[in-house]
Amino acid sequence: MRTPTLPPATHTNVYVVGQGELALVDAASPYPEERAALDRWLDERAASGERVVELLLTHHHVDHVSGTAHLAARLGVPVAAHPVTAALLAGRIAVSRTIDEGARLRYGGVELTALFTPGHAPGHLAFFEPRARAVLAGDMVASVGTIIVDPPEGDMRLYLASLERLRALDARWLLPSHGPPVDDPERLLAFYVAHRLQREARVVAALALGAAPVAELVPRAYPDVAPAIWPLAARSLLAHLLKLRDDGRAVDEGDTWRLVDP
Repeated sequence: MRTPTLPPATHTNVYVVGQGELALVDAASPYPEERAALDRWLDERAASGERVVELLLTHHHVDHVSGTAHLAARLGVPVAAHPVTAALLAGRIAVSRTIDEGARLRYGGVELTALFTPGHAPGHLAFFEPRARAVLAGDMVASVGTIIVDPPEGDMRLYLASLERLRALDARWLLPSHGPPVDDPERLLAFYVAHRLQREARVVAALALGAAPVAELVPRAYPDVAPAIWPLAARSLLAHLLKLRDDGRAVDEGDTWRLVDP
């Protein structure tokens, strides 16, 4: 569905899980024409004897939840999300039940296991379907564009740990929220981990040139990024700096960051 997501992505995938009884993962779009198209499709499913029984949310970002209240009201079905996501959506979307790590969710013969995967968002969930060894990955990875880790919601250390968690599943498919399915999960997940660690090394090298505020570190650490993208790069850079601080390798003194003396 077309959503207000970050370019180059323009759409968010809405996954339908189950047979007969269905769950919808991330009812995403705020746009009336997109909602109407999904409504028509669901009406066709209902006419053939299938019905949505629950709406699942991977996390709280606007390009993942903007159609949720509409569908919950139209279909009269509950919304399920992580407790942190429920709290972040309070006053906007009513979460009927909270789910956490290890929850088993069954929809018409298809069972999902909830995986708590924070890092991109504090209440992020992924869902594993064991028969197909498929992971509904939310915003852990994308097959178009990239994933932003934006503090304070984003946490680079947690994000890397969650990526490793997905690697340990030995999945056959990754089903991301942005872009087509991925049939070589290990390759993509390994790339994401390596990319983040390579960027961390560039941040360390940038700090080695001298203490500086984030704005001055961006062109040092992101020489491959056009200046128009520097504001987004600055958010990712801050996530790396906070991880380095947590690791005891960097320190912030006011607005200035420096390496910790060896």
